Amino acid sequence: MGNDNNYGLISTRFYRMAEWIWRFAYVNLLWLGFSLLGLGFLGIFPATVAVYAVVRKWLTGQTEVSIIKLFWSTFKADFLRANILGYILSAVGFVIWYNYQYLLTATGFEHTIILIFWLIAVVLFVLLVVFLFPVYVHFKMPLFHYFKAAITIALASPLALVSVGIGLWIAFQLFSFIPGLIPFYSVSLTGWLIMWATLQALQRIERKKERIENNEDSIKYRWEKVKEKFSSSND
Repeated sequence: MGNDNNYGLISTRFYRMAEWIWRFAYVNLLWLGFSLLGLGFLGIFPATVAVYAVVRKWLTGQTEVSIIKLFWSTFKADFLRANILGYILSAVGFVIWYNYQYLLTATGFEHTIILIFWLIAVVLFVLLVVFLFPVYVHFKMPLFHYFKAAITIALASPLALVSVGIGLWIAFQLFSFIPGLIPFYSVSLTGWLIMWATLQALQRIERKKERIENNEDSIKYRWEKVKEKFSSSND
């Protein structure tokens, strides 16, 4: 009887694992297909937003959502806005690259000043690349406010940056070791990692906000807590 129960548990876990392996592959294939549907240059950004919309549902506990329906509805609804955000981001990346070409020819003090501003721009650009679309699918706000929100959330959550960095490094090592996984998991798995880190960052920011509103970060509040613990230990 015990062996039967163990076998059933193992079978259930194996089935769930296989199901999630298929889900990630399915989302990645949808991303490829819908990117091609938009002829690549018009499809890649809406398809990427759709990936984040799906994995966000998973991470918020809505695992039984219809993947294809959500993907298609997001792709259609956010087609224009996703392309505007994506191509603004691409334009910023081009400007950074162009300035790098000029940086190679600069010398002396001019080179130092340009290098400092260029490095700041690169850091902000990387933060936007990582967090812009996750923030977009999580919040509803005026289009250009997403840029500020993405950078603010990233800078307010260093732990999220570390988590994303470690996750992307592990994913890179995995795909380097098994390149055959790239067509099936590169975007979906990466999107899941980034969306997870984004949601964790938002939760930490919300908790921090609540502590500030409740005055829990003040020295007086912490001192009162210390005195309470000391009194209770004496009792």
